[in-house]
Amino acid sequence: RGVRPHLIDIRGVPGLLHLKTGLADLGDGRLMAVAALAEEPAIRRFELVLVPEEDHYAANAVRVNDRVLLAAGFPVLELRLRRLGYDVVPLGMSEFRKMDGGLSCLSLRW
Repeated sequence: RGVRPHLIDIRGVPGLLHLKTGLADLGDGRLMAVAALAEEPAIRRFELVLVPEEDHYAANAVRVNDRVLLAAGFPVLELRLRRLGYDVVPLGMSEFRKMDGGLSCLSLRW
């Protein structure tokens, strides 16, 4: 099918619990990523939307159909996504964040 796996080693990246806490697929050949992952060879073929350092938690986002589910309270990143044409749905995640939970942790995808 023309798809090959790539390893992204996050063990040395501070603040990442797992890959999806720093990288989100926005579709259309775009990824949203924290700065620490921006130079990863495995994602160089994608257009990157960099997550501002102060919005690091919001990198754990999920695209569903034509909407991007994003943790509420990150206006810089939300505006950046809206300017790229995404319909952003901010969701209250404060209680889940207390336990390092994010949107990808709460989603099931088929």
